[in-house]
Amino acid sequence: MQEVEVRDRIRTMIRTGELPCEEPQRTWGGQGEGKRCAACMESIQPTEIEFEVALRLSGATVRLHRLCHAIWLEECEPSVPPV
Repeated sequence: MQEVEVRDRIRTMIRTGELPCEEPQRTWGGQGEGKRCAACMESIQPTEIEFEVALRLSGATVRLHRLCHAIWLEECEPSVPPV
């Protein structure tokens, strides 16, 4: 999946509540274990970096590819109106 497609998907998932924008309680990074990425829904292969994020409020854990994790963090940043 291309970056623009991942970003669009993450925006939609955030808007619909499928992927929460919560403060992470903890984040681990390591070798992929073949589990599905919460953002792009593709498997995270052992040759890829996997981020496992424990969310503070819901207690949920999400697993994300490195790129998906970076985009998720960007999209969850509060927007600052121009001055």
